[in-house]
Amino acid sequence: MDSAALLAVAVIVGVPAVFVAARVCTDPLAGLCLWVLLLPVTKTIASLMGYAAGEGPIVLQKLTLADPVLLLTAFGAWVSASRSAGALRDPQGRRIVGLLAAFCTVGILSATLGPTGPESLIELATYFWLCLSLVVICKLLGSRERARRVLSAWRWAGVVACAAGGAATVLLWRGNLDNLLVQGGRVAGLFEGINQLQSFMMAVIPFLCARAFSSAASRGARALHGALIVIAFLSVVASGSRGGVVFAGLSIWLMVMLISPRLCLVWTCAALLAAGSAWRLYEQHHDELPYGVRRAVSFLESDSHELRDMSPRRADQLLAWRTVFAEHPLLGVGPGGFAATIPELVPGGLAQEMHNSYLGVLAETGTVGSLLMFGLLAAAMARSLTFLRRTRRARDPEALMAARALLVAYLSLLLYGMLNYGLRQRHFWFVIALAVALPHTYTRARRIDERGTPLAYGTVRCAESRA
Repeated sequence: MDSAALLAVAVIVGVPAVFVAARVCTDPLAGLCLWVLLLPVTKTIASLMGYAAGEGPIVLQKLTLADPVLLLTAFGAWVSASRSAGALRDPQGRRIVGLLAAFCTVGILSATLGPTGPESLIELATYFWLCLSLVVICKLLGSRERARRVLSAWRWAGVVACAAGGAATVLLWRGNLDNLLVQGGRVAGLFEGINQLQSFMMAVIPFLCARAFSSAASRGARALHGALIVIAFLSVVASGSRGGVVFAGLSIWLMVMLISPRLCLVWTCAALLAAGSAWRLYEQHHDELPYGVRRAVSFLESDSHELRDMSPRRADQLLAWRTVFAEHPLLGVGPGGFAATIPELVPGGLAQEMHNSYLGVLAETGTVGSLLMFGLLAAAMARSLTFLRRTRRARDPEALMAARALLVAYLSLLLYGMLNYGLRQRHFWFVIALAVALPHTYTRARRIDERGTPLAYGTVRCAESRA
């Protein structure tokens, strides 16, 4: 490429980048919304630049498009520290952030004393980056208007994920088994890994359901979000995840149950009645279906449901985990160290992380780290349940729908964590941040109303949103 072409590319890319950077620094909430919108794009910079898997500079192998946005947002939030504190004023919110910071500290100790060595540095950097994102979100979500903007960005992120997943599903059905959106006959969308698509869809589906069943939304908006739910579920099916199909269906069922138990009963009966015909249709066209679809529902036609038959690698991991935890029960082998032990303990085993978030924490950070992490997860669950209970009493429809969606999304991610290691995924910590911030935000707004703030309160919200 000659110098003129390089200059043209630099101008085309650089000018918008400089504009976005300036906007993010002056308005960190806009940066947070942009970061949320980019959550379903986890292709690394190295992948987007054309490097093969595992090639290119290590920094580019870890960075995504959302990471520079988060850094600029954190800088803007730090500059505006005196104007916004958000949920960090809440003792419970500070406790959850403190538990994550303590977990990162134990990770440093585990990496120092464990056998993994320098390889743990990348995992530690990831966890500290997640801690930063948690602090930034809690700091900026200080009003109901801000919460609306961020949740709107989250739904738009679901639209991006559904668009990529739907396009990938079409490509898969047309026989295109390996491209930007499809990996080895399984839908990945714009995610770097297939498992990220499944867990993201489970996190976003409840919020799409909240919009689809909202009486305040127009018929067109409800129909659109209903279509997005169907596309999201089909994307999970085409990704080939057996557990993903179960938990994605469970998240939809739970949302309908919380919104209308009677409607849920009717839909459940209708689904059971249609299941027989659907299964016969599946058997007739079994050989014509893509590999991802057949893999996703293979547990329904399998004669054996033993772990060794369904997933030999996960069975090997479980055996290796017992040895690892027995030898390093206190501080573990260090963050990211479990994968390195598999080839040593299992003949012919591949270096893979533990396909269970909770056993993975026990193996890599030991009993000390796991107590901190499990305490954090339990505190976030308790806060979500409390948020739902309080919004039911307050009879605030908007807050109630947000509380339902938040609880179902978080519960779905926790259940899915039993099948994959999801504690490093950005959207998982975004949901935890919502569990920290939304109860504070909606409670604060309700208290302002109860104190008799005049209906100029809408003006106050706008002023806060600009802060």
